[in-house]
Amino acid sequence: MNLSFRALVVPLLAGLGLAAGGCGSEERIASYSVPKATERGDARSETSEYRLLGAMYPADNPVWFFKFSGPAASITKYEADFDKLIASVSTGNASKPDFTPPEGWKRGPGRGGVVVETVLPPEAKLEVTITQSAGGVEGNLERWVKMIGLPPGPTDVEQFTKPIAAKDVKGVRVDLRGPKDPATSRGSMMGGR
Repeated sequence: MNLSFRALVVPLLAGLGLAAGGCGSEERIASYSVPKATERGDARSETSEYRLLGAMYPADNPVWFFKFSGPAASITKYEADFDKLIASVSTGNASKPDFTPPEGWKRGPGRGGVVVETVLPPEAKLEVTITQSAGGVEGNLERWVKMIGLPPGPTDVEQFTKPIAAKDVKGVRVDLRGPKDPATSRGSMMGGR
């Protein structure tokens, strides 16, 4: 076979092979639903990868923060227990808040001078951190919103918080869902003590 004949036959045979591979198959159109993306995200969206539940005490000028964050499915699994925990908080005159851990949860140590104590659910990779800070609800909520990967906005307090009553103090409960793991995207502390 001469070179010019081979140069014509090889591409021709390759083209026929590709064409034959597509014969007999029928094109199908598949449809599926995709959740509508919103500009700011949705605090209650089940499609978000991470979730942050929090509580700030007292409600008007928070000093104590309880934060529980991680993969959305894991946090949601323990949401009822977290709500029991934050309802049991008493700030009294103690140097740190008193509370009752839910059944099966354990108290853990603080760390680094910022986290004064932890509360550990049965799933070892999760924890509730208890910190002391200043800066008000808006300043700290803005930091948490950024940590979970949402853009902060003027309606964050209305969108992501609700009032709660604990033993002897009123607080604010926070519920955020977003694309970033708050544990790996810590923001700057607001007026840390």
